Amino acid sequence: MLNYAGRNITADVTTMVTEISYKDKVAHHSDEVEVTLEDRDHRWQGPWFPVRGDFVELFIGYDGEKLLDCGDFQVDELELKGPPDSFHMKCIAAGITPSIRTPRSAAYENQTLLQVANTVAARHGMTVVGAPQSINVAWARLSERTETDLNFLRSLALRHNYDFSIRGQQLVFYARTPLEQQQSLMTLSRTEFIPSSYLPVKSFEFNTRTQQIYRSATVAYLNPQQKKLIAAQSQAQADGINSVPTGDDLHIVTRCEVPQHAQLKADSALHDANKDQVTGRIETEGTILLCAGVNVDISGFAAFDGKYHIESSRHRLERSSGYTTEVEVRKL
Repeated sequence: MLNYAGRNITADVTTMVTEISYKDKVAHHSDEVEVTLEDRDHRWQGPWFPVRGDFVELFIGYDGEKLLDCGDFQVDELELKGPPDSFHMKCIAAGITPSIRTPRSAAYENQTLLQVANTVAARHGMTVVGAPQSINVAWARLSERTETDLNFLRSLALRHNYDFSIRGQQLVFYARTPLEQQQSLMTLSRTEFIPSSYLPVKSFEFNTRTQQIYRSATVAYLNPQQKKLIAAQSQAQADGINSVPTGDDLHIVTRCEVPQHAQLKADSALHDANKDQVTGRIETEGTILLCAGVNVDISGFAAFDGKYHIESSRHRLERSSGYTTEVEVRKL
């Protein structure tokens, strides 16, 4: 079901749509909706030409079942190709109109991450959701120097082992560790005869790497006022195929006010460096259950079996292949 500028246009465009997709991402990037339409009568390049910034809503699923609410999006990119004429519309979740993308300079004193996020959200008429009670990291002073509020919050969260994204009018913060510790939602398997709770794999790809994988990360900072060294170390704890194959250590010098800051930064740096050691891409029949941020078990691939975290999911409806879901995963 597709809504455009508050109006349900599903019946109007069903015969024109050749492909529609929704890409859901854990963090770092905006969610996306893309729609490709036949335009033989030049309607979309003429009287129906979309206005950039208009709101789009998409719901995906099976007839008679609960639909996946993909959220609110704004029209961002428009493309015309031919012949035959086809019109492509790309919409993003992190809106293009709010001033959250405008560079600014600001100072935040004696505030926690949650308080800083609430200050920025209020500035743009937004709200903060996620796990706010655990966002208790505090600073004597934080400076935002000629950067957008979007980039400032994103880098601030990631440096302290949180993830951050925008969903419509909401700023979503959450700690990485609790999310990765959740139980697996289902099992993806390539075995021919599988239980009903398993989902068969249509295609797959797995990769491993050893470059820039570390056994530990150390953060150190000499406080010039206190004449005191603030330091912390994080050790890799993994086994099996995801074990650390090198003896390399990651050393970082960055400003820290208290040991808590140093520990969070060390944990975050090691997590970022090692998280993509084992990654994969899995395509299944369409299901609204596979979304970014959930965990799944993968079986039938021997050394690559195990628990994985979904970094992004793409739900695609095509005339030729129907409804399919493709996920990008990393091993936990």
